Amino acid sequence: PFINGKYTSAPPAASANIAPKHILLNPTNASPHKYQYHPTPSSQIQQALDCAKTAQQSWASSTSPSHRASILRNAADIMAQNVELLSEMETFDTGRVIRETKYDIEEGIECLNYYAGVGNSLGGNSYNLPGSSSGGGTNNLAYTLREPLGVSVGIGAWNYPLQSALWKSAPSLVFGNSMIFKPSEYTPSTALWLAQCYHEAGLPEGIFQVVLGDKKVGEELVQSNVVAKVSLTGSLDTGRKVYELASKDMKNVTMELGGKSPLIVFDDADLDNAVAGAMMGNFYSSGQVCSNGTRVFVHESILEEFVHRLVERTNKMRIGDPMDVDIDIGPMAHEDQYNKVLRYIDVGIKEGATLLCGGTRVDNLPDNLKDGYFLSPAIFTNCTDDMTIVKEEIFGMVMTILPFSTEDEVLHRANNTDFGLAAGVFTRDIQRGHRMVQQLQAGVTWINNYNLAPVSLPWGGYKQSGIGRENGVGGVESWTQLKSVYVEMGNVECDYPK
Repeated sequence: PFINGKYTSAPPAASANIAPKHILLNPTNASPHKYQYHPTPSSQIQQALDCAKTAQQSWASSTSPSHRASILRNAADIMAQNVELLSEMETFDTGRVIRETKYDIEEGIECLNYYAGVGNSLGGNSYNLPGSSSGGGTNNLAYTLREPLGVSVGIGAWNYPLQSALWKSAPSLVFGNSMIFKPSEYTPSTALWLAQCYHEAGLPEGIFQVVLGDKKVGEELVQSNVVAKVSLTGSLDTGRKVYELASKDMKNVTMELGGKSPLIVFDDADLDNAVAGAMMGNFYSSGQVCSNGTRVFVHESILEEFVHRLVERTNKMRIGDPMDVDIDIGPMAHEDQYNKVLRYIDVGIKEGATLLCGGTRVDNLPDNLKDGYFLSPAIFTNCTDDMTIVKEEIFGMVMTILPFSTEDEVLHRANNTDFGLAAGVFTRDIQRGHRMVQQLQAGVTWINNYNLAPVSLPWGGYKQSGIGRENGVGGVESWTQLKSVYVEMGNVECDYPK
C-alpha cells in the first residue's frame, strides 16, 4: 500500500493477523507476476483513515484552488513523461492491447489538466435579493460556498484501473477532499504508481493513499465514520452492497455500475460506420466495458447486409500478444471472467440463439500464450429479447443481433431493461437521431458513433446502472457540497411585540 506519502509493507505475520498473499497472474499466459502483495491489514487501513482526516483539514483550509490545480498539472506532466511505462503496466495487468492502454494514458493526462482548469474556476454564486422596508431600500446579499465533502473513498474497476483512479481522484483532490483509493485486487499496479506520481507532483502526505485487497478491505473503508463520500465503479451486485453499507451513515455515494446497452442501426445508416460502431461497442477491451452496446438492434431491411459486413470484418481481427501494436484483441483480464463468458456463450446456444462466429478458446497461438485467457469475439443471431444473453450483462465479447421494424418498436425494446448506462443510434436522419436519444433511458448516448468518453462530458447511468455522475462540470457536484449564506443589510423584520 501507499500510506501517508510512502510505500509500506504489511506487518510481519507474527505481529498481526495477515491475510494470505494475493497472487497476480499474467492474463497472457497465467504465469505469476513478479510482484505479489498481502491485503492491507486493518491496522494500516485505520492509519490511512487517520492520516486522510488530518491531512484533508489542512488541504482544504490552507491551500488555494490555484495551488491544488497546479499540483494536478504537475502530475499530468509526470504522466506525460511515462506514457510508455504506464501503458505497458496497464497492459500487463489487464491484458488489453497496448494501443488501447496508451490511449488511456493520454486521456488520463487530459483528465488531470481538465480538472486543474475546472477546480481553479468553479466556485459558488452570488445573488442580490430584495431588502426589507426598514433597510432603506438596500438590497440584501446572498451567496453560496462550494466546499469539499471531506475524506473520500474510491473503489476502482479491474478493466480500466488507471482511468477509474483518475476519474475519481482528480476532481476529489482539486476541490479539497482527500482520498483513499482501493484498486481492484486484480489490477493494482498503476494506482500505486499514481500515488507516487501525486506525491512527486507536490501533493501533501495523506491526501491520496492506496490500500490493497478484495471486498473485505472495501467494506472496512466504506463503514468507517471518518469517510464522507464513496465512489464505486463495479458490478450491480457490488454496488448494492456498498450502497447499503454507506447508507447507514448517510454517506454521499457515486456509483457507476453495469449495463446492457442498446445500439440501434436504422435502415438509412452509413452501414460501414454502423458496423465499425458495433465492433467498437462490443469488442474493444475484449468486451470488458460497462457501456458496451451488446444489444445490437438492426432494421430488418438491412439485417442481412449488416451481418455479412460485420462477420467479414470480425474474422479479420488479430488475436494475440497485447504488447504487439498490430494486435486487435488480447486476453480476458483474468480466469474468472474468461470462464464466465464461456458459460454465457453455452447458455446462448442452449436457449436457441445461433452462434454465427467466434465464442471459442483461441488455440492457434505461440507456445508462450497457450495458457492465456484468449477468446474469439462471438456474434449471435436469431436472438429474442427474453434470452439470457440478451438480458444479462456478460462483460465479454458477446454481441447479440436483434432485428426490428419500426422506430416505436425498437424504442420500447431498447428501454425494456433494468439498466440504463448507455445507448447509441446510427442514422443519416439527424432529427430522428435527436428524437431517439431524447427518449432512450440512458445516461450516456451517441449519434453515429459509440463508446467515446471525453472527460468534459458527464458519465453515469439511469436506473440500476448507477447513481450520480463522474466527469465534466456535472461531475463536480459529486465531490462538493454547497453552503448558502444570507447577509441582511438592514434590520430584522419582526411582528412580535417588543
